[in-house]
Amino acid sequence: MMSVKLGLITKVNTVLIPTINDHHILDVAKKIRGLGVYLQNIMPLIPQYKFADITPPTPSEKRAIQDECSKTTKQMRHCRQCRADAIGRLGEDVQEKYYQ
Repeated sequence: MMSVKLGLITKVNTVLIPTINDHHILDVAKKIRGLGVYLQNIMPLIPQYKFADITPPTPSEKRAIQDECSKTTKQMRHCRQCRADAIGRLGEDVQEKYYQ
C-alpha cells in the first residue's frame, strides 16, 4: 500500500452492509493489517439509493464486529457519523462554536 510505504498513518474506511458484506469484514481487517494499515473505521450503512431497502446494522451489531476485528486491527470507535462538513480534530468536536 503506497501510503504505508511512504510512512503515512493510514486509515481504511469499511462500510458495514448487512447481508452483503457483514461476513467479510473480519477478512478485510486481516488483509489491511497485513498491508500495514494503522486504523480501520467500520461505518454503518446509511440506507439510500440502491441500498434504501437494506436495514442498517444496529449499534450492537456494529460494536460486535468492531470487537472481533479489534483482535487484528486497531478500530476507530469515536466517530458518531461520518460527515463531509466536520471540522476540528478527531475526538474534539468544535462545531457548536461555529454553528450557534
